[in-house]
Amino acid sequence: MSKGFSAFIGNQQVQINAFFEGKKYDSVFLETDSVDILLEGIVLNKKDLVQKNSAPDFEDFLLKSYEKNNWRVIQQLEGEFRGCIWDKNENKILIFTNPTSTQRVFYSKMNDQIFIDSDLVRLADTIKSKGISIHPDISSFYELLTIGNLLENKTPIQNIYKVEDSHFLEIDLNTLFVKEIEYFNISEIPYYNKSKEKAVDDLHEVFTEAVKMEYEKDIELGTSHLALLSGGLDSRMAMFYAIKNNLKPDLAVCFSQSGYLDEKISRKIASDYNINYKFIPLDKGSFLKKIDELTRLSEGTSLYTGGIHVSYALDQLQFDNFSIFHGGQIGDGILGGFNLEPNKKTPSLKRIIVNENFLPKIQSELDNVLKKYEKEEIFLLKNLAYNRTVLGAQVMHQKGYLISPFMTKDFIKLSISFPEDWKYKQKLYLEWLSKHCKDAEKYIWEKTLTKPGAQWKMRLGEKFLKNGYLFFYKKILKSPEKASMYPYQYYYDSSPEIQQYYQEYFDENIDRLENYKELRDEMTELFSSKVFYHKSQAINILSIFKLYF
Repeated sequence: MSKGFSAFIGNQQVQINAFFEGKKYDSVFLETDSVDILLEGIVLNKKDLVQKNSAPDFEDFLLKSYEKNNWRVIQQLEGEFRGCIWDKNENKILIFTNPTSTQRVFYSKMNDQIFIDSDLVRLADTIKSKGISIHPDISSFYELLTIGNLLENKTPIQNIYKVEDSHFLEIDLNTLFVKEIEYFNISEIPYYNKSKEKAVDDLHEVFTEAVKMEYEKDIELGTSHLALLSGGLDSRMAMFYAIKNNLKPDLAVCFSQSGYLDEKISRKIASDYNINYKFIPLDKGSFLKKIDELTRLSEGTSLYTGGIHVSYALDQLQFDNFSIFHGGQIGDGILGGFNLEPNKKTPSLKRIIVNENFLPKIQSELDNVLKKYEKEEIFLLKNLAYNRTVLGAQVMHQKGYLISPFMTKDFIKLSISFPEDWKYKQKLYLEWLSKHCKDAEKYIWEKTLTKPGAQWKMRLGEKFLKNGYLFFYKKILKSPEKASMYPYQYYYDSSPEIQQYYQEYFDENIDRLENYKELRDEMTELFSSKVFYHKSQAINILSIFKLYF
């Protein structure tokens, strides 16, 4: 059974169910005469909260803090968590997710009943068990095809929504009125008012505390340190900061196509620092057949191909004594990747479109979403980082929690506050690295094929070296498998078995769209493409219909 919790409100009753093992990680389910508190996940600052509030244990802290601060208890938590609070005196329920919504919660109000679940598939099954029909949200399917993931609070099912990042629901049990409240509003963060030199030092200090907090959580839980390592900067920075603070990983894990830059660079780093290293090759791509399994994990809110290689790597990982995957998610984005210009910019669709052929179907809807944001980087942070890269976290959640020091509230607040021109083309990132993490400069950056020691190197690398590398392997050596971390197109083209599997999957499931003729015709045409990405998009739509409808 999937982890998490569910809640049902209807017929003047409240039912809350927990689907986790006792006190696994920091999960608790407290029931008292006045309030019930359910929290699932890892709270990185749990020990600090208990000590600072002179509480005998975490349960006591939660109860006393809610009694004193009401919903603001949620603001004090840091980590990967979600849950609900049933206030019996006020006759209300609060449903919450963490600031980045990597721990997702879904809800729906139908027939004067409210359904809540951390698992969308289980939620859909519960609704159907009550004799209520569910229907596909066709605009969500076009959004998935156009963007690669769903935006904001959308799901593939009509009238079912996701609790957005940094929000909680407040449900009045007398009226069943549902109000969504934001508890961590990054749009209101003011610009940084100190020097760039001070900004570099502040990045160092905040990042240091974030890394120490997550590694010390391993110690608190009595488990080993497992770090993800690639050829990029983000995972490298997270690992080097752990080493700088005497928290050396017990194991570094990399997964990619054999011989690609990610393997070469990460293997060299691990060797130089005498870190146990595990490389998991993605060669041949047999995992591309795990369609339904990955659609189940994505719950149909993002393309399954975004996490299918992660799932395979997880299956090959023979290492069990860990609780946390220490990674570096969204670092490159929040420190420049989401700043497409060196100034404050209103949002556009330029960065998020993956298949513009379907854009006319949802153009007006997307325009309405864009109007909600003043700054493009915040739009991209919430809808590209949180809603797309979250799939990797969902896949890894089968074995542990994916944690990134770039995703703590303090680091997000600091990064968002910096002027856009400082972050543009990762200028501030490289200055921070150069001053406080010189070790990271010793190794080639996969993105540019240069060592990240200066801005001119990055421009040279991106414009000439990386393109030359890709051309050399793809066109001259005819070895496209060496030009990508996971060359899906190559895997598909070189495997008759995978081709047959996809054709059979399409033939067996296309009739699921018989009541949606236009969509059926479009998916038939899309699948006929020679481009694997387009084929997989069509398959993804069929897989979602198979899962829910």
